[in-house]
Amino acid sequence: MTDYFIEFFKKLDRQGPGDDKYTELAYRLLEHLPNNPQILDVGCGTGGQSLTLARISPCTITAVDVYDTFLKKLDERAKKETLKGTITTFNASMFELPFDEKIYDVIWSEVSICIMGFERGLKEWKRLLKPGGYLVASEITWLERDIPEEIRDYWNTAYPEIGTITGKITVIEECGYQPLAFLTLPEYGWQRNYYDQMEVQKQNFLKLYGNEEEACRIVKNELEVEANLYKTYKNYYSYILYIMRKL
Repeated sequence: MTDYFIEFFKKLDRQGPGDDKYTELAYRLLEHLPNNPQILDVGCGTGGQSLTLARISPCTITAVDVYDTFLKKLDERAKKETLKGTITTFNASMFELPFDEKIYDVIWSEVSICIMGFERGLKEWKRLLKPGGYLVASEITWLERDIPEEIRDYWNTAYPEIGTITGKITVIEECGYQPLAFLTLPEYGWQRNYYDQMEVQKQNFLKLYGNEEEACRIVKNELEVEANLYKTYKNYYSYILYIMRKL
C-alpha cells in the first residue's frame, strides 16, 4: 500500500514550516559550545535544519528519522554540498532513541516534537544531554488570547497540547530546563518556504496519484485545509523555537 504522506513530503526540502535564517539565529544564541559540538536532530525529515546547522558550524550531527526515504534524501543533499559540519543519518523512533546518556551538547527538533508531545519530549530526551546542554524545539503556540472558534477547534483537535508562550515556558521549567529565549517563525517561513512549495508539489503528486481516492483526500481534505486556515488566521498562532538549557 502506498504511503501517500511520505510520497508527498519526500519531494519537499522541509516537512513543515521553517527558515534557514531562523534556524541559524537560534543556533547563534547558544553560548560556550565546544569546538565540535555533538548535535542530535530528532525527527530530521529530509534535513532542512540539519543542513543549515552543518553549513554554519563545524559540528557533528546525528540526524534521526523513522522514514528511510527521508534519510536517503538528506544523505543525497549533504553529498552535494561542502559543509563545515558532518551529518550521519540514523533510522530510529523518537520514542525510543537508542543513544547513551549525556553525550549531546545540543538536541534540535523543528516541527517534530509534536509527534510525541512537547512535555514528554522534554522529559525523555533530557537524559541524552550533557549537563548544561541545550535543547531547541519548535512548538505550535497561540499568539493571542481571544482565538476564533474555527481555528481553536482545528488545533485543539489536531494537537491538543497547543498552548500559550507562558504555558510552554512553565512546562520547560517544570521539566528541569532553564528557558533562555524564544523565536517566533515569521510568515514567510510558513507561506513562501512551505505552503507555496507544497502547492507546486501538489500538482506533480496529483498527476501521479490523482485517480486514487486516498491520495486526493489527503491533498484536498488535510493539506489544503491547513494552508487555507493559515491564510485566514495567521495572526493567531505560529511555530515558536524555544531555546532552553538543561539544569
